[in-house]
Amino acid sequence: MKKDSLLKSSLWISVSGIFSRILAVIYIIPWNIWIGPIALGAANALYGKVYNIYNLFLIIATAGIPSAISKEVAAHNALGRYDQSEKLLKKYTLYMTLVGIVLAGFMFFGAKYVAIIFAAGDMRVITPIKYLSVAILIIPALGIMRGYIQGYAFISFSAFSQVIEQIARVAYMLYATYTIMILQNGNYMAAVNQSTFASFIGATLAYIFLIWMRRRVRKSIPAEDIKTAAEVPDSELTKVNFGSMLKSAIPFLLVDTIMTVLQLFDQTSFVWIYQNVIHASQRTVDNLYAMFGFQANKLIMVLVSLAISVSATIIPALSALISRKAKKTDIQKLLRNIVQFTVFIILPAAFGMIGIGSQLWTVFYGTSKLGTQILIVSCAEAFFYCVFMILENVLQVDGRTKTSMIYLALAYLIKVVLQYPLTIYMGAFGPVVATTVAFMIMGHFAFRIINKQYNIVDKVLGIKLLKIVFDSIVMLIVVYGADFLLVKVINSDTKVGATIILSICAVIGIIVYGFLAYKDGSMKVLKDIRGTDIY
Repeated sequence: MKKDSLLKSSLWISVSGIFSRILAVIYIIPWNIWIGPIALGAANALYGKVYNIYNLFLIIATAGIPSAISKEVAAHNALGRYDQSEKLLKKYTLYMTLVGIVLAGFMFFGAKYVAIIFAAGDMRVITPIKYLSVAILIIPALGIMRGYIQGYAFISFSAFSQVIEQIARVAYMLYATYTIMILQNGNYMAAVNQSTFASFIGATLAYIFLIWMRRRVRKSIPAEDIKTAAEVPDSELTKVNFGSMLKSAIPFLLVDTIMTVLQLFDQTSFVWIYQNVIHASQRTVDNLYAMFGFQANKLIMVLVSLAISVSATIIPALSALISRKAKKTDIQKLLRNIVQFTVFIILPAAFGMIGIGSQLWTVFYGTSKLGTQILIVSCAEAFFYCVFMILENVLQVDGRTKTSMIYLALAYLIKVVLQYPLTIYMGAFGPVVATTVAFMIMGHFAFRIINKQYNIVDKVLGIKLLKIVFDSIVMLIVVYGADFLLVKVINSDTKVGATIILSICAVIGIIVYGFLAYKDGSMKVLKDIRGTDIY
């Protein structure tokens, strides 16, 4: 089998990520209908709180392992020491399975204390947390296997496993919710419990798929590429032990967790501020938090998946170049391509979501002017988060882990300082704006230090980026214009009408941006990335 190129890898993860996120958003439509309007706000708020907690434990359970493993496996494979990659897989799987057992036990037996710490004492989350603890048993091993396969430059297999995981999870969620709420006329709490258990179903099927694909990956190695200890001494390679794994993984863990930790901070601080300072009712708090902490977040995760795709391909590619002691110009070329490719993909996606924000919200949640406004601000948050996360991973692979951690800590600090005044002044917009400002400021400083070392920005790159910005703005204006005209003839307050307008505007936006990018040469970045092998 032929290894994936940088473009193929990014496209595979982008497509799988977008598909998974879209599926995760689409299921909300029948899920909300079956839950019913009376319990909808409480169910969404509860589900959002539980999943924010789960995401934190999920990232701790994987401990940045997919990124760390892919980095180390790519470095070993680039030197031909495939035997070391096998040692990494076996030992790290054992280590992290033990970590998963410990964390699952803590979630199950300490669910009450988890609710007190991370859900402002909301005891409704205790049972769903226990259901989610089962998934933590298998997630660490799944993360190990994904990182291993990504390190071999077969990122498409890892991406496809995410599609399998999401399809299985959503299928079980909808089946369980329909059975409980419609056939059995049950309680929404039972539906939420089974919806959380669906994560275990999806993770298990994804892991089985990757175990099968591992055999194909191992058979793909040409005999002449395999090196022995005599040709590449063990002293030149990373030691395989738990300490070295944690040292490599923890920085990636901290970067991966920042969005989840900030969301947990939002759900505790926002509830506290609104209950104790503004003195709002529980219903008001649930509805507002559901808007920015769950509903808008579900939609912008489509953008975040794009950043994850770029990041997942940068790590092994950059790691392989550094391990081979490549020329500075080669690394500079890769980083320039990555900068242009990142902006080329994420900026128009963010602008596109802003342009059709009203219809997006109507399709999935019903008409809401406030919800649409929160979504637009959340798109800006997602863009700067994507940029910040990619830059942080570049710093770590480049050996600037300490600098990366300092910038991460400063991002947290900025968020905490701004949270209270912005929430008081801006309401539900406050937490989103505070996060956006934190990512914007620290992303700027992270890019400055990378550019200082590799001189990424030059006149040519600047012109290319300006073209992408111009194309994106023109696309946004055209989409807004089309939306303005269509709502005059189609009722956008209904889900059917909003879907029609959404589809037409999306097609128009893609055509306009694609045409402009082709005419001014911006699309050539796809050709450059396609010709770049991971190693």
